[in-house]
Amino acid sequence: MLLTLKDFIKMEEIDHQYFPDENISPAREAYKWYLADPNSCIVVKNNSKVIAYVNILSLNKETYDKIKYNKINESQILVSDLELDKDKYYNYLYFSAIAIDRKHRNIKTLMELIKITSNKLIEIISQGFHIKEVMADCSTSQGQKITQRFLGLQPFMKTSHNSLIHTLEGEQFCTFIKKHKIKS
Repeated sequence: MLLTLKDFIKMEEIDHQYFPDENISPAREAYKWYLADPNSCIVVKNNSKVIAYVNILSLNKETYDKIKYNKINESQILVSDLELDKDKYYNYLYFSAIAIDRKHRNIKTLMELIKITSNKLIEIISQGFHIKEVMADCSTSQGQKITQRFLGLQPFMKTSHNSLIHTLEGEQFCTFIKKHKIKS
């Protein structure tokens, strides 16, 4: 499914329901991420409208560490910070957003998003990319639960923008995802 700038504008609207403005990536920049790496965005739609999504970015080590150690936040990521070199692709994986529109927050939407994300992660892992580390920046307690329960990531540190960075070593992440794959 091809996504449009209109889809990313809707994703930005969803972000404003949960995240502080200074930590929200502009729709146009997130769309550039997607154009550079179509694997970076997973969506659930209802009547052709985005109701939930996950952004998974392959970042260069420098940008990854800046986010991990709270030196920058997601809104400062540029397409030039993505690592798309075949040998480095998915070395440092960053879940920059996991969000569901408040009007569609229910177990059905959540499970659909998790199933699609799980399938995408299994696809990435089966392609043999060497994932060194995975990180998510969780702004809500619900995001923390999803990150821990369905991705296996563990709390690492609190940020200056009241979120909690979660991380996991790549091999442990791959083992967790394979073991906990959501059945289609």
